Amino acid sequence: MEISYVVKNNRHSRGVRISVHMDGSVVVTKSLHVSARAVEELVEKRKDWILEKIAEMAKRPKKILAHFSVKEYKEFKELARVLVNERLKVLNQKYKFEIGSIAIRNQKTRWGSCSGKKNLNFNYKLFFLPPELADYIIVHELCHLKEMNHSKRFWDLVALQVPDHKEKRRQVHLY
Repeated sequence: MEISYVVKNNRHSRGVRISVHMDGSVVVTKSLHVSARAVEELVEKRKDWILEKIAEMAKRPKKILAHFSVKEYKEFKELARVLVNERLKVLNQKYKFEIGSIAIRNQKTRWGSCSGKKNLNFNYKLFFLPPELADYIIVHELCHLKEMNHSKRFWDLVALQVPDHKEKRRQVHLY
């Protein structure tokens, strides 16, 4: 089986590095003095490792946050708003926190945020998460209305509704 890969020259690199990305693509980063032949030989030598990593990446959940589409945002923004509003009504029954405005955004690196004005912001991609992970994120931001930090008090608040919040947090990072 032949492996397709992209070669990137890096003048700061001291040798050759092979990376297998989440989408299964293979990138070989090399210093300027390393020949194309040396790269080919290394890829051939590491073929089994590369194929193993590609197979591992195929099994992982796709990185939802890494995908950006204005068309998709427009299409799913309102569905995400309905989901967030419905879940906030249910999840805030325990806390009874005062919420400012709720915004649905197309954020590149965040699932949600909370402002000092008690405004909650959520990424529209929350809509694509498993329900228990979406709930974790909503509870997380909801608890920032009381504790604007990640102190023990904050995590104790989160634990009232999401006792396994540490595991949920780990899972969210996979997406």
